[in-house]
Amino acid sequence: MPLSFAMKLKDELTSLTLEKNEEKILLMGMLQVNASIGFSSNGLYLEFKTKNESVASKVYDLILKFYNLEPSLLKSKEVRLKKEDIFFTRLERNALVVLEDLKVLQAKEDSQYNLKKELDRTEDRIAYIRGAFLASGSLNDPTSNTYHLEIQTFSPNVAYNLRDLMNTFNLNSKISKNRRGYIVYLKSADKIGDFIRILGSQEGLFQFEDHRIEKDLSNSINRVMNCEIANEKKTINAAKRQLDEIEVVKKYYGERLKKSLLEASILREKHKEDNLNELSNQSINDVGKFISRSALNHRFREIHELYLEITTKN
Repeated sequence: MPLSFAMKLKDELTSLTLEKNEEKILLMGMLQVNASIGFSSNGLYLEFKTKNESVASKVYDLILKFYNLEPSLLKSKEVRLKKEDIFFTRLERNALVVLEDLKVLQAKEDSQYNLKKELDRTEDRIAYIRGAFLASGSLNDPTSNTYHLEIQTFSPNVAYNLRDLMNTFNLNSKISKNRRGYIVYLKSADKIGDFIRILGSQEGLFQFEDHRIEKDLSNSINRVMNCEIANEKKTINAAKRQLDEIEVVKKYYGERLKKSLLEASILREKHKEDNLNELSNQSINDVGKFISRSALNHRFREIHELYLEITTKN
């Protein structure tokens, strides 16, 4: 099964080389957004769940690096129809040390916790957002019909702090709530492109913008084609109406019909589906003089008025 765009993006982000402090904040973002906390016979434990193996391995490596604690790395299958692989990074021994140091419990439970004050450097804020996306971010494939990026978390405090942190980069992110918890999301293609650039994904940004340009070009071509089809249909309908009106007017007025209207009638009858510009270009050949588009338009309006007058009387 080929990797999705979001999976490829996460694989690229986990391979980036970061400063030591940024790596720790990356772990902080991942755990604050997506770590679950529970109790077993061995006491309190920390568990991180993801569908991306490289992300699970990243959490494992960083916990081992910063705390010299070795979590368990497990794999299972989803119960649902897709039966995708699920990876668990679980720490049971001294989990509280990690939770307290990275302020995971505080971020989830304390409504006064302010992430923007906690992280005042731009690099640190980017590292946290990168960790949040790695933890539970999803992104529509750029070839799909809609643009949508979201990061899901079960904690409202974490969601609102993440939204505010993202909006320090003018991303205009918003929050919604559903059965999966709280969703921090972006729907604008421009903002999603900015988000990928902020994360530091060069390959992902190139792929996203490449597909976006291709899609916008395709949409523009379709719009032009639709306009052309609509205009052509409009021209054919107008020409048919003019032919019907000319028939009635010529039958009623006969030789009394004005020369200018007779000239317009000759052009329309000879070129049944042409637009006014095309009729104007044919005027020298067919009636011996040039008649402008606006003049033809005026003459057909006059024929229309005569037609209405005749049909009203009869």
